[in-house]
Amino acid sequence: MVSEATSWQVVFDQFEPIDERRREALLALGNGVLSWRASAPETSACHAGHPSHYAGLYCAGWYDKAPRDVNGTTSELAALARLPDPFGLSVSPDGQQWFDLHAVELQRYQQSLHMDAGQLRRRICFVLAGRTWELEEVRFVSMADPHLAVLRWELDLPAGLEHVHLRTVLDGSVDNSLINKNLAYEGRRLKDVHIENSRDGHATLNAHLTSPGRRLAMAVHTIVPGKAVDWDGVLCRDRLCQETIVRPAGEQRLVIEKRVVVLTDDQIPADARRAHDQVLTSLPHQPFEALRTEHELKWSELWAQMPMRLSDDKLERALRLHAFHLLQAVSPHSLERDQGFPPRGWHEGYYGQVFWDEIFAFPFLVSHFPELARGLLSYRHRRLDTARERARRAGLSGAMFPWRSGSDGEEETPPFQQNPLSGRWMPDYTHLQWHIGSAIAYDAWQLFLATGDQALLANEAGELILEVARFWASAVEFDEASERYVIRGVIGPDEYHNLYPDRDRPGLDNNAYTNLMACWTLRLGKQVIANLRDYQAIELRERIGLQPDEPKLWCDIADRMYLPLLENGVLSQFDGFKDLLPPPDAWLHDDRPRLDWMLEAKGDRCDRYQLSKQPDVLMLLHLFPPRVLLELVNRLGYRFDEADIRRTAEYHLGHITHESSLSTVVCAGALTHLDAGASWRYFLDTAAVDLAAPSQSGTLEGIHLGAMSGSLDVLQRHYLGIWPEQDGLHVLPAPPHSLGDVEQKVWFRGAELSIALSGDVLRLVVEKTDRGPVLVHHPTGQAWLDQGNALAIHTQRK
Repeated sequence: MVSEATSWQVVFDQFEPIDERRREALLALGNGVLSWRASAPETSACHAGHPSHYAGLYCAGWYDKAPRDVNGTTSELAALARLPDPFGLSVSPDGQQWFDLHAVELQRYQQSLHMDAGQLRRRICFVLAGRTWELEEVRFVSMADPHLAVLRWELDLPAGLEHVHLRTVLDGSVDNSLINKNLAYEGRRLKDVHIENSRDGHATLNAHLTSPGRRLAMAVHTIVPGKAVDWDGVLCRDRLCQETIVRPAGEQRLVIEKRVVVLTDDQIPADARRAHDQVLTSLPHQPFEALRTEHELKWSELWAQMPMRLSDDKLERALRLHAFHLLQAVSPHSLERDQGFPPRGWHEGYYGQVFWDEIFAFPFLVSHFPELARGLLSYRHRRLDTARERARRAGLSGAMFPWRSGSDGEEETPPFQQNPLSGRWMPDYTHLQWHIGSAIAYDAWQLFLATGDQALLANEAGELILEVARFWASAVEFDEASERYVIRGVIGPDEYHNLYPDRDRPGLDNNAYTNLMACWTLRLGKQVIANLRDYQAIELRERIGLQPDEPKLWCDIADRMYLPLLENGVLSQFDGFKDLLPPPDAWLHDDRPRLDWMLEAKGDRCDRYQLSKQPDVLMLLHLFPPRVLLELVNRLGYRFDEADIRRTAEYHLGHITHESSLSTVVCAGALTHLDAGASWRYFLDTAAVDLAAPSQSGTLEGIHLGAMSGSLDVLQRHYLGIWPEQDGLHVLPAPPHSLGDVEQKVWFRGAELSIALSGDVLRLVVEKTDRGPVLVHHPTGQAWLDQGNALAIHTQRK
């Protein structure tokens, strides 16, 4: 259980072996480049592998595409490679009995994450060989140096101890084996591991992956400050164990440090000897406190860009944890690299691949760290040519982005998923989630709205939006019967429907979310061109070869898109959803295995039933305010009003299993204006994601970064009502009754604004601006606010 602490800390006061793997992910440290699971160094030193622990270290975007034979098919799936474990460390009074959490008597145990300082600490009092020892551990992944991680032990020794045996381990024998159902795609990834060590506590490792150009150099230095130590090293099967004996000489405290530097690919020379020398010289020589101070300073600068105060300390802590993990996955160091937004952080969950989850992070990032959002957009833009080629291969135009992305922009969805219940292989058709393109266009537009950057719109953002619009214009078909454009053979966000029960061909027709997002993107394409200066529009058109008649076609399609509206005004999930079998009520409420696994094990499948893994249609209400959704539908010539929105929401809420972490965050946002009480309950569920998860939940594979980011978005956009739009900043607060008071800041087009919700009043102050007054639209009108100006908006809590 998580103990009560300050809003800046997550604390565990007991060691629970069954919960260790979840905590390793929950308390993992990162700096946007390196990610270090919170595994126990002493267990790594005593065991080559332990069922309760998984010592994972990863480098962002460092994918391997080694071929694997899976279910009779050769697959080259991009998977984030696990790095060697350099942190093994243990102590012994006699060289026989070594400190290991599973082999000592624990008298006290505390593990605490200090988010303000970006550090993980442990305090352990244990009995080893009949004597009491006390350990204080501090670790951090440096936010000042993207290549550095540091582990420090301070040991209070038993009285009268004449000597202490130390063991430090560098394990290059690791493989990717965290997730049992993925083992066929995973396994050993490091090739030609070469380890060297010296008696002064240095060790180096060189290796590479199957993928060309993927090279690794790692250096470790184990230090006992104030003592000259001679280490003896033994190398066995790519696992280096170094041991020494230290004589305390009457001292009661012993300090041990491990400093680790990781360099990859073009950061190191191709020659292994030169790479060895370079990584060795990259190890820092500053005192520990200097390294920690530099790291803490960088974290303080990041927190200053997203200040947040809530009257509810427990909720504040949860949201801080979400922001903390967001900035550990995407940091200023990420800007120097080519990396996307992994939904499980830089862990082995989903192979570390990139889906659409940045759509949940962009609204928050663009108003606090627009440069980081632009870095993520650049990841997509660098793969634009590959997306164009994918569209051509499919007989389409524009850019066809993959549902799962890795290093090269090709589709990385595995052809099969293994069902843990039946052991059988299930085909994976989710590569048909073409709506990923609209998500990328949405993200690009959000960045433009928040920054007002015309150059961005004329280049990266504009190119992405227009090429996705082109794709949709080529993907639609004209249906003579309805006299409308349709989109056939796709899959929506709900992954429990992949094909019709009476068909073998995967894909569904006219998924409502896909069609409306395509419609929105097509209109946005013309809007982008209209928004540019004449010379910018001409240059952009010429650069992508846009023909004069294309925007007109986009508007025609956007005005005549088909939607699966039912007679009662409900927007159906896709054509034919209403004809599926109603599911047993127990499936939606009872505790059971994951539904698609359970049904497949029984010879059945989710495709036959009216149920959803996560919100599909409701995603539209999460992305757009109700007024915008009404405008989107009504411009198509359909009759759709607020009562229809409510009926649509009620209908789909009755069919959701909530088996995705994204489900509750979407419902929280979508229901803000429809059912504030339900929205709040879903929001609290999202706030507890991972932090309150069961020990054997999916959290152990990596945190749920999309849901975490989405919680910050719901608070800011939906509850505080901060919506950047083209004509200014819209502030439309809709705080739930139980939210309490909130203070935070946002950045909008060069202006820094503080926002304070107290009682029923939201107060907005322009702290500073470098582009003149800010136009603010609010429920009763609009106001121009210059530096120092304030606006009080009265709101009715629901």
